[in-house]
Amino acid sequence: MSQAMSLLRRFWNWLPAVAKGIICGQSLLIIGQLPLALLFINLRLTPSIPWFLPITAFWLWAFWKYLTGNSWPASTSHIRSGYLRGQTLTPKLWLWSLIAGGFGMISLMGLIFVTSEFGGLPSSALEPPFDVSIYPPWTVFSIFLTIAVVAGVVEEASFRGYMLSIIQHRHGWVVGIFVVAIMFWLSHLSHAYATAAFIPFFMLYSLLHGLLVYFTRSILPSVVIHSISDFLILPIQYGAVPNVGDHEFVKYGVLSVVSVLIAIPAFYRLRSVTEEVIRQ
Repeated sequence: MSQAMSLLRRFWNWLPAVAKGIICGQSLLIIGQLPLALLFINLRLTPSIPWFLPITAFWLWAFWKYLTGNSWPASTSHIRSGYLRGQTLTPKLWLWSLIAGGFGMISLMGLIFVTSEFGGLPSSALEPPFDVSIYPPWTVFSIFLTIAVVAGVVEEASFRGYMLSIIQHRHGWVVGIFVVAIMFWLSHLSHAYATAAFIPFFMLYSLLHGLLVYFTRSILPSVVIHSISDFLILPIQYGAVPNVGDHEFVKYGVLSVVSVLIAIPAFYRLRSVTEEVIRQ
């Protein structure tokens, strides 16, 4: 047993940093998303009682607790915490990271509707993954909340946490953000809308969150912004609310342009605030 572990350790040390980052990130992505299977079991058995919600909340708590290093084994606690980048921020950093990241995300959400309008997508790309109209409102709310929070916590911990940290430590931020962007797109290929037309969206999405991590050295703003944006876009994707993309202000890109013009100076301000915090 000890010989096998020794060989495994030597093999792991031999692997390039990019391979290590991808393996760790993808493994965490699979593990973290396991509770989503309960959602579909719940909908089949007792659709009026969304018991998957508290179970998923507990799972995410345990998942986050482990990755932050606040659990066994103590020998890897510091490594896990460093890879996650889950450290808290000052109020001023929180403010400007949410302003910069928030308007950046609004611009990207607008890009979704522009791409849907002019990207030549197949009709299947715009169809809801499944019909939520047959479920009670509280169950539908729980579905959207669960999917959004799982995506925000698990995907950011996996991609902008572990994967980016491992690759960035060896190859720098540019290579790290680029590799993570590619893997982020590849991991979404199971979604009907993830066609070639959406590659710019996924690249810019990863760039946005990569910049947030770069300036704040934390994934917390990305977790919050990712979760909120998914929670707002999911009802539109599933046809539960009117499609705001039908408005010309959105589908012709005006919202995206206005939002990015606000986000750019906000990111400059975020960089200044980060430098102030470092000097203190």
